[in-house]
Formats: sequence, structure tokens, C-alpha cells
Amino acid sequence: MNENNTSPSAEPTLTTRTLSGAKWSAIARVGQQVIALGTTSVLARLLTPADYGLVGMCAFFLGLASIFRDFGMSSAVIQQKRVEEPLPSTAFWLNAIFGATTCAVCMLAAPLVARFYHTPALTGIMRALSLSFIISSLGSVPSALLSRSMSFRKIAATEIATAVASSAAGISFALSGQGVWSLVAANLTGAATEVVAFAVQSRWRPKWRFDFAQIRAIFGFSANLSGFQVLNYFARNADNMLLGRYVGASALGFYQYAYTLMLYPLDNVSATLGRVLFPAFSQVQDDNERFRSAYTRVCSVIAAITFPMTLGMMAVAGPLIDVLLGPKWHPAARLLTILAPVGLVQSIVTTGGHIYMAKGRTDWMIRWGIFSAPLLVVSFIVGLPLGTEGVAISYAAFFFALAPAALAIPFKLIDLSLWQFVKRLLPTLGYTLVMFIVTVAVRIGLEQIGLRPSAILPACVTVGVIVYVGLVVWQKPPFLHDLALLGGHRLPAPVVAWLARHDPDGSS
Repeated sequence: MNENNTSPSAEPTLTTRTLSGAKWSAIARVGQQVIALGTTSVLARLLTPADYGLVGMCAFFLGLASIFRDFGMSSAVIQQKRVEEPLPSTAFWLNAIFGATTCAVCMLAAPLVARFYHTPALTGIMRALSLSFIISSLGSVPSALLSRSMSFRKIAATEIATAVASSAAGISFALSGQGVWSLVAANLTGAATEVVAFAVQSRWRPKWRFDFAQIRAIFGFSANLSGFQVLNYFARNADNMLLGRYVGASALGFYQYAYTLMLYPLDNVSATLGRVLFPAFSQVQDDNERFRSAYTRVCSVIAAITFPMTLGMMAVAGPLIDVLLGPKWHPAARLLTILAPVGLVQSIVTTGGHIYMAKGRTDWMIRWGIFSAPLLVVSFIVGLPLGTEGVAISYAAFFFALAPAALAIPFKLIDLSLWQFVKRLLPTLGYTLVMFIVTVAVRIGLEQIGLRPSAILPACVTVGVIVYVGLVVWQKPPFLHDLALLGGHRLPAPVVAWLARHDPDGSS
């Protein structure tokens, strides 16, 4: 536990550890998504959209409940400048209590959820999924301590092992004809594997200590964070609840898959870097200049990856859905086309939360949630009469209207100009738009000559990658230096020299 008690100011290798953490988080995320995509491709052919829709109906309520399982304690542990006993043990036992309570509440509420959706089968499904709260609550503090010490190699190993176990369970159950219970088995197996692996990797064990003074010290931070998470959860998931209630399970299944694909860049890049940046930013929370420089450079790297990913999916939405999920899922392609631009902007907007948390200003965070969350829920209601496409279009319109303020407010905490920040990203957006136009033209041309989606998709992806990478190499934007650093420091000397000429801050 010594590494968790080290003063941030005494840490001489923060940059190196941050880059290493980003690398291992990226490896874990790529591994998880490769496994998830393979599993999804198999399960989509063994299960029905209605199976996914049933779990989606439960997911809204279970996801909301999961916020109270942790109550922001893990993030509070990470944000603290020093972590000493009895804080970790107190947080562990409090999480265990919250996990058991949340499980009990969800089990009791399961019949009401089934009645809300007019689907009796949901009672058993929701009760089974509720068991994950008890299991996962035991891993929250070990995971937070590993994150705080930036031991992301250990976290990566844990997450890949969890993904393998979860996928194996889901596919095994699906092959034996268990239908929706395959998704339940995958969820519970993943939760159990994760807790065991975190306990082994962290080597930390809770003590029989519970200190109310420790809870009072971090209560403001954790309560405001949890309040924001509740509001944000309603804003992000009310569409699933409304569509499940008024449109049906099959339509919800199409919508959920399109939304999930839209979030892939966000989950793979923004969230991956964000989990490293939160503990890193927390260590420089009192130095706005370092904070601001690190934040803008990281966002440039995020944009360099997520912008082409999101608009690339938009360009090949039809072939992508047909090849990845099968023709029966084709209605999701139109929804993906609508939602992809939201994913592009959201990959950057979501980073604002790390500023609030690292600065300890979750009070600002919850105020923004109180303002923005109701507006996003209204957007779903406005679009509901037009079905899934109406909800997607209305949500996109409201989201784009709120995006500037969503960034400008946290930027005040680090004295960052919104316009200067946007200018840093404009070249990347330009390269991405050129790639998008060329890829769409190629796709249309190949469709006109009658090629199958299985041939169109790889051809378009190849063209898109060549165009985007070609533009980046030609223009040599500053983010190349930071992107290379994320891959490690062992680069050939000529490459290092070439990158140094394009380092905006003159650092290496």
C-alpha cells in the first residue's frame, strides 16, 4: 500500500506513468472490444432482437441503481491527495452495504418493472441480474486503489480476463438454447471474474474499520458526483425506457445496437484515456498551466482517433450492420447514420467531467446536470411520436445545442478558452470530412455495380484509412507527437527527430 500513500508532489515520473497507463488501458480496451465484437457477431445470430430488448428494458433501472451501489466513493478515493487507512476500508464496507441494499431493492422492484413494460418474464431476469450488485461492490475499492497508483497493466489483465470469461459464458448458454439467459449468464460471470481478479492484483485487503469522520470528509464530493450521475443517467437512458414502453422490444433492440456502435469510439478512446487522466489530473489539480496543456494535448489525440472512427461508421453504416450483425439488423443502419455525429462531439464533451472531478468541483458538475438532463429527456419525448428515428434526430439536435456550454463551463476551472480549444481540433475535423466524402463516394459507386456488403465494407475501410492517414502524414499536425508518445518511447532516432519538429510545446 506504500504506493498509494505517496505524495503526488514527490512523484517524479507522472508523465511516463500516464503514458504507460494510457497504453495499457488502450490494450485492454482493444482486447475487450475485439472479444466483444466477436461475441456480438455470434450472439446476434443465435439470439433475437427481442432477447436484447428484454435485457435493455431491465438495463435502464439496473443502470440507475448501480450509481447508488458505489455512491461516488471510488472516485473520491482516487481524487484525494493522500489515501491512508481507515479511508479505503471504510469505503469498502460502505460499498458492500450499498451493494447488498441495491440488490434487495431491485429484486423487490422487479415485478413493478415487469408490470410497467407489460412483460411478466422481466421479473426473473431482473432479479437474476440484480445479484451483480453484491458481487461487483466488493471490487470497487481494489479497482480504485489500482487506478490511483496508476497500475493500469494489472487493470488491463483483469479486464481482458473478465471479457473472456463473460463471452465464454454467454456463447455457451446461447449454443445450448438458453435465449435471453445467455446475456444474464455473461453479466454475472463477468462481475464475479472481475472481483476475484482485482482482489488478486491489488493485494489490498480490507480491515475491520469503519470511520464516520472519513465519510464526512468526502461526502460532499461523492454526493454531488452521484447526484450528477443520476441526472446524467436519466438523460442518457430515458430513450430506452420510453421506446421500450411505447414502441416495443424489437424496435428498442435496433436502437440499442445503433447507439452501442455509436459509443464504440467513445468507449474505446475517450473513456480509455479518461480513466488514466482522472488520477493524473488529480495530481496536478492545483497547477492550471500544466492541467490546461495536458488536457488540450490529450483531447487532440482523442479527436485524431474518434473523429475518423465515428464519421467512418456513418459512411459505411449499411454494409457495417449487414456484415457485423446480419441482414435482419439492417434497420439499425439508418439510426447509426443519425447518431454517429453525436458520437463525434460526445467523445470530446465527455472529457469535461474529468476537469470537474480532478478539481474537486462536483458541485459545479451537478448544477450543470440539473440544467441539461431535463432538456435531453424532453428531446426524447419530442421525438417519440416519430418512433426510433424521431427520437434519434431530436436527441441529436438538443445535444448539439448544449455541447458548447458543456465544455465552456468546466473550462473556466482551468482558464481555457473555448475558441482556442476548438481551433486546435479544426484541422483534424477537416481531414475527417475529406475522408468521409471520399468513402461515401466509393461506397455508392460499389453499390451501383452490385457488390455485396461483405466486399464493400473492407474496400471502403481501406480507402478511408488511406485517405485519412495520407492527409495526416502530409499535413503533419501537432497531435502526431502525442499520439506517438502514447505508443511508447522506444522509437527510432529519425522518427523522434521528425516528431520533435512538430511538437507544439517543444517537449519530448
